[in-house]
Amino acid sequence: MKLLKPAWVTHEGRPIFSVDIHPDGSRFATGGQGDDCGRVVIWNMAPVLSAEVEKDENVPKLLCQMDNHLACVNCVRWSVSGRYLASCGDDKAILIWQHSGSGGTVFGGIATAESWRCVATLRSHSGDVLDLAWAPHDAWLASCSVDNSVIIWNALNFPEVVTVLRAHSGLVKGVVWDPIGKFLASQSDDKTLKIWRTNDWKQETSITEPFKECGGTTHVLRMGWSPDGQYLVSAHAMNGGGPTAQIIEREGWVTDKDFVGHRKAITSVRFNNNIMLKSLPHSNKPQQYCCCAIGSRDRSISVWLTALKRPLVIIKDLFNDSVLDLTWCTSGHILMACSWDGTVACVEFEETEIGKSLSASEKKALHERIYGKSLTVPNSLTSNTIVETPELLAVREAQRKQLNSTPTKVNSVSKPSLTATPMRGPSKQIETRTSDGKRRITPMFIPTVVDNGEAPQPFSSSTQPTFSSSTETKSKIVIEKREDIIAPNVSKPANPKPQSQELISSTLSMDVDKSPPKVTAPKSSVTPEKVNGVAAESLDQPAPLTSKIDKSNFSSSSQPKSEEPPKHEEKPKDKEKEEKKTEEKVEKAQATSVQEKVPDVKTKTGKRRGRPPLSERVDRLDKTEKSVATPAPAQPVQTPAVHSPAKQVTVVAENELKLPILSIDKTLNVQIPGCPGKVLTVENAALASPFGPLNLVKCYFNNKSVNTKGGDWEAVLSSKAVAAGCNAFLCAVCCEDCTLQVFETMYGRRPLPPLQLTSRPSRLIVSRGHVFVLTVKGMLSVWDVPARKAVLVDESVAHLLDKNVSVVGCQVLESGSPALTLSSGKLYLFCSELKNWTLLGDGRDPVQQSSSHLLYATAVTQSGNVSASPLPPLTALQAACKGHFRSKVPAASGPASSCTLTFLEQQMACSRLLQSPRDYHLWLSALVRFLVHEGMETRLRLICDELLGPAHSRAVSSKSWDDKILGMSKHDLLRETLTVVATNLSLQRLYSEYNDLLESALTSK
Repeated sequence: MKLLKPAWVTHEGRPIFSVDIHPDGSRFATGGQGDDCGRVVIWNMAPVLSAEVEKDENVPKLLCQMDNHLACVNCVRWSVSGRYLASCGDDKAILIWQHSGSGGTVFGGIATAESWRCVATLRSHSGDVLDLAWAPHDAWLASCSVDNSVIIWNALNFPEVVTVLRAHSGLVKGVVWDPIGKFLASQSDDKTLKIWRTNDWKQETSITEPFKECGGTTHVLRMGWSPDGQYLVSAHAMNGGGPTAQIIEREGWVTDKDFVGHRKAITSVRFNNNIMLKSLPHSNKPQQYCCCAIGSRDRSISVWLTALKRPLVIIKDLFNDSVLDLTWCTSGHILMACSWDGTVACVEFEETEIGKSLSASEKKALHERIYGKSLTVPNSLTSNTIVETPELLAVREAQRKQLNSTPTKVNSVSKPSLTATPMRGPSKQIETRTSDGKRRITPMFIPTVVDNGEAPQPFSSSTQPTFSSSTETKSKIVIEKREDIIAPNVSKPANPKPQSQELISSTLSMDVDKSPPKVTAPKSSVTPEKVNGVAAESLDQPAPLTSKIDKSNFSSSSQPKSEEPPKHEEKPKDKEKEEKKTEEKVEKAQATSVQEKVPDVKTKTGKRRGRPPLSERVDRLDKTEKSVATPAPAQPVQTPAVHSPAKQVTVVAENELKLPILSIDKTLNVQIPGCPGKVLTVENAALASPFGPLNLVKCYFNNKSVNTKGGDWEAVLSSKAVAAGCNAFLCAVCCEDCTLQVFETMYGRRPLPPLQLTSRPSRLIVSRGHVFVLTVKGMLSVWDVPARKAVLVDESVAHLLDKNVSVVGCQVLESGSPALTLSSGKLYLFCSELKNWTLLGDGRDPVQQSSSHLLYATAVTQSGNVSASPLPPLTALQAACKGHFRSKVPAASGPASSCTLTFLEQQMACSRLLQSPRDYHLWLSALVRFLVHEGMETRLRLICDELLGPAHSRAVSSKSWDDKILGMSKHDLLRETLTVVATNLSLQRLYSEYNDLLESALTSK
């Protein structure tokens, strides 16, 4: 026996919590703490076993280092095939690693001989993940966590979850598989060891007697199962007040034997994967036995043979701290251990000491002789349960074929063949010189190496990878030097924006920037724009909601930028500051006198400065907001559909809602969306009369060559216009006397007489055939102009707002119902049937943030049953909420399950309220997937009963039952639901029952 402690195997003095040897024995992995992160390191095994190789500087010791975990790594485990490496840690995540080729350099300058990439990230635990175990057929991966749960993952289709085991009431610190594949064992701080059946994932037994006196003093509880399947050895049991490793016999789960001798609690038990064989001196028949290693908090390791009553060897004071993990190589003669003190030890046994291993065929024959056929491959992707009906078998066979037809899915443990053709990299790179003499090398795309999915090839000491320059692959990229002189990459003064660039309008909202925007107006052509984020549409065929929602309180009119840089930009800073102070004084004077006129500031040459409109930040309740705009441009400009003021003031009154007031100083020019070349112009005090100034509204074609229906028209208003909005069908103008004037865009006719508002407008939206007005006092009104009726009149929104909450977005749905998005992240919709504001979304809702609904909604869209583009109406509205649908780590236990169920059912209710079939289909499918995953049969029956309808024509509900919901066939939805139910064999009787009833209902039609 040799005892080795390689000093170079270290995590820079930090604890190493796990170690595992690769099945081919050529490398081993360690997991533990890194620099402010979790660290996984793959090491070369040869320098550990050979002093000569260790001294060879060309032989790498560290093969690869991965620092992707956000917190300490608790466990690393190789798959049985050696293709994958799984790691888990305190960041609640499980990472699956795969070999991806030769090495390189990791962050920090550490050279590596191999490259490993993360191919899957598993997130369903809500707490630290402590232990991992691969099933003997590599089709399942078990993980346990401090969230008291054990999750079984489908290793053939990551990140699919097979089932979640939740019987423990304490931290689960260890899991181990029966080598036959029929059982899984888990040990917890709740002083129990539970055995689970893999055919139905039900609890076989719970063992408590040996653990009654135990306390939660160990970081992990790693058990071991003998390779012949006869014995399970637990960690941290007590017998007579002393620590033991409890032996649990498979036959009857008897606990009358244990391994004793350690002075402190047992932390780790690991069986040699081989069944040993040893000849007895007085017998012709060799004796078969198993070998087990035990690690303890007393810093010692003991090795036991089941054929001996005493340990084969005890190694004391091997470490300076607790032993945390053990691992055997496949040959069975090398044992490795790691400790909290950050070191690793290796024990190498001779065959005469530990015995000879049975071959793989002999081991398999032994298993079949004792247990029958070994479960080398599961019968399904989820469990070994027998399929009871031919219909369900046909459905699952169709699912299996669909799975196999997808190239990215792995349907067996065997290694897939490589079908992709590697991309060829560049053969040359261009080098030029800038005018200041610096080199510039043109960036080139270099494709990554195509991963063939194979396990890493084993290597021996005679064929070690080296870092020698003689064997290093030389770059074949040729540098082509050109004598071209190009301009250096230095910043230049901003040039005027091109005429084709869209107008950027300044907005007054809680998040607006104080600096005035610089805009450029086209001179000859104006492109159509959307109306408040919604494209203009005809009244006969309204389009669905878009995913964009206007978040600004309103948009101010914007002015064209001069072709030459404005002169004020060249003035000294001191003079600019003086001018700014002068303008602020003017604004204060205007607020005092409630005058809405802007001084026409001109340059010395008599020309307008071209200074863009000022937009002051909204004060949260104490200050007055205003924005001063420059006079109107000579040419019409393109603006968004909600055309707000050139000047904005905020009403300040005691105990009143404070919303910004819309205002137009002199002139506003608006490009009408959906009408190429047609412009709406509002001119205040455009005409003089003996009785006072008159205000003009004109609509005309800027480009006479455009052949569009309608003509030029104009209308005269007696009161000054303060806001305007339009689309291809309607134009709306709000006046200073609180009247709303509505015109037809085509010919200028008035479909309605002037409507009197309760106060000045704060928001004006024209969407389809609806006009939306929100006053400064928080009264909301919506009119359906083609129908000549009010959808909503003077509905208060004051109770939705408070001192720190403002309206950041408005939208009118196709039905005319208004939707408000608030700065708090909440989304409200007024329902005329319920006569109340309904909460459609809350980005800061703890229920939504604790839910794992995204996991199931994403699975629905990926399945192709529901299209994700464009976004459904409800999803589009909620996507604009601040913080809504943020990416959260889904949890599998605790409140997450209840939160997910609550949120999904709430989404279905909102979908029905919006009358959105796409949303309802999406969230119904997500809810069904969640219920199938959780095994909630009662809830599934409620859904199936609602979709199935009455069982016969004489049933009480047969006359009132509708076979459609939101235009979708309920029976079609039920068929989709049953297809999902078929994926969980524990619900196969539910599937058979409702499948028969559905076929009977369809036949009776």
